[in-house]
Amino acid sequence: MQAKDKPKYSFIAGVGVIDELRYYRGDKIVRTAEKIVGMKLDRKVLGPYTAVDVYYSLFMPVPLLEDDPSLIHDQSDMLRFMLIQKLLSEKALSEVRKYTVADSLTSVVAAASLMEKLSRLLPKEVSETGGQSAKQGEGEEGSTTRPSPESEQMIENAVRKAVEEAAKDAKAAKEVKSIMMKSGVGSSSMLAFDESPEEILRLARETDVEAVLRYVSGIRITVREDKRMIRYSRGWFRGLEYGSDLERIHPSQLALPDDVFYAEFANSRLLLFEKALPAERGPIYVLLDKSGSMIGEKINWARAVAVALLQKAAKERRAFYARFFDSIVYPLLEVRRATKPREFLKALSYLARVKAGGGTRITTAIYTAAEDIRARNLPDKVSDIVLITDGEDRINVDTVERVKRRASARLHTVMVMGDNHYLRKVSDHYMEVKRSLSGGYILKVVEALDED
Repeated sequence: MQAKDKPKYSFIAGVGVIDELRYYRGDKIVRTAEKIVGMKLDRKVLGPYTAVDVYYSLFMPVPLLEDDPSLIHDQSDMLRFMLIQKLLSEKALSEVRKYTVADSLTSVVAAASLMEKLSRLLPKEVSETGGQSAKQGEGEEGSTTRPSPESEQMIENAVRKAVEEAAKDAKAAKEVKSIMMKSGVGSSSMLAFDESPEEILRLARETDVEAVLRYVSGIRITVREDKRMIRYSRGWFRGLEYGSDLERIHPSQLALPDDVFYAEFANSRLLLFEKALPAERGPIYVLLDKSGSMIGEKINWARAVAVALLQKAAKERRAFYARFFDSIVYPLLEVRRATKPREFLKALSYLARVKAGGGTRITTAIYTAAEDIRARNLPDKVSDIVLITDGEDRINVDTVERVKRRASARLHTVMVMGDNHYLRKVSDHYMEVKRSLSGGYILKVVEALDED
């Protein structure tokens, strides 16, 4: 049997043969890294077998090097052995492993990050010659010469830099997964998570994601029973009221003399049954002001509020809509009630990328939100429009009140270090955040949606 036909073993003790299932995971890690870097990796050096070893170096509680010379069949194995040896001896690896031990998804994401970084950091002469010097017969079948001291130093330096850079990706990936799990997204199938490593890694590298996650990572969204009711003539009996709806008339009114009956009917003073049904919840709709005055920590905090509301919508199986606005209203983000991991990640990325700049037109934004709700035939459901702004804009009170009624929506205004007496007048809930932009205030905004 030739060397290339021999089974490949992992250099992580206890893993053993790299079978088809492990090879598939390694290949997925490599493919994820290739998508991120935008080019093919050198699979002789950074192929699926190397990816498997990197994965188990991150996933296993106590990874140990399998130092068995019989496992090294060729120069590719020798270089793989050297890479894993340097990886396990790197002190900074413990910073990455804080987020990856016993966590399959985060280990896959961090492994892909390491592979992608190694593809850039490993010198070409190391990968092209397998770390041999020119006189050592490079490319010979079965050659297992240990890399030269110069090549070993290059490998060590590349591994150290790759590990240091990957720590940030691992931390962000862990936090993104935590947010998704707390929201109930993909909770029925871990496979749904494992199919999204590329999206999670790209999101982890968004420049502003860290600032947003800093606010929301410690927040726990709770689900409360909704006791709100909506009037309905064929609903459940709730009590008595006055009116002129003959379908709900109380039997006692039929005993009235005709002239009294017609007079009471004309004045809407007939005694009626009051009927209602539990209100089915409509969407959570976020309007996020991205005008120039929101630049800096304000926009970071506002984006974090939007992410927390996305979590709440997913957890309560409500649709989620969002629009940014300044002097114009930007395209609609729509997330369905049964949120899938990739859809959730796409929405999270969209919310994290918004940049501040422009003017402020609040009335137009509220009008657009109400029309979006009406266009989806949702007026029979109680919807929540959450407006996050610091803007001093004159509001058309009559227009806002009218569109709110037509959409059966409640308006929750979150005023970030500012005040607007027009919004105070038209809002069902009005919250001023003046002192500190913190996770505690975000939780208050989320809980306000449960208040009557």
